[in-house]
Amino acid sequence: MPRALLGSVGRATLLKGFLLQAQIRASGTEWFRHVTDLSVEGEAAVEAVRFTCHGREQRIATGLVALHEGIIPNQQITRSLGCAHQWDAAQRCFRPALDDWGNTSVPGILVAGDGGGIVGARAAGHAGRIAAAEALRQLGRLDGAARDELAEPERTGLAAQLAVRPFLDATFAPPPGVLRPADDVMVCRCEAVRAGAVRDVVAQGCLGPNQAKSFLRAGMGPCQGRMCGPVVSELIAEARGVGLDEVGYFRIRPPLKPVTVGELAGVTLDAEA
Repeated sequence: MPRALLGSVGRATLLKGFLLQAQIRASGTEWFRHVTDLSVEGEAAVEAVRFTCHGREQRIATGLVALHEGIIPNQQITRSLGCAHQWDAAQRCFRPALDDWGNTSVPGILVAGDGGGIVGARAAGHAGRIAAAEALRQLGRLDGAARDELAEPERTGLAAQLAVRPFLDATFAPPPGVLRPADDVMVCRCEAVRAGAVRDVVAQGCLGPNQAKSFLRAGMGPCQGRMCGPVVSELIAEARGVGLDEVGYFRIRPPLKPVTVGELAGVTLDAEA
């Protein structure tokens, strides 16, 4: 058994997983693992899902399909603030570079919880209280010794929660087909850009995601790259044969969320501003 599961938090997490699996089996719900060639059928609406499992093709008639391939930090705010980011190979994502107190590379900006790397709700609470203690020190409300004392039990709790993360990250890593899909898969739904088109522009000399915007408009739609950004970076890195840290990520354009002309027209500006 991995060392990460020897602690109480690891054992509790493992037990929770076994209980959830038992509930699924007890409900009589069909459960297929390690599926490939997943596709959804239907024109105006979903009609069925088709996939391959252990060499056998399966088709399930359904009007609802829910997909989940894990979660990654939302980079929009920290990147727009100019915070340095780094590639996390274990979680296959970029995250803001943080010190032990949650400080980013921009003075006065701290990050806690899943915005700085996926840690889970309980770990996020500990990280938030550690960052709060550091914020109080920066505001002059605590000295360094008082900050350290306040944060000590939170660090103990955080370490216990994080011990199981390597096991979870390795066990539930997204499959290669999700990160580097086949050529005919739509990776940028806003601008209808397929994976093959991204690979093609790399062959023409495209070096990174921001240059891909000029070639393809990938990442320039209403979602502003939230959905396609990680995959575009993965595809370019794969095609170039380099690491994700060299390829980088989209530059973030304001506003962080799409706004309507009506919303802009209704903004009241301070006359003294």
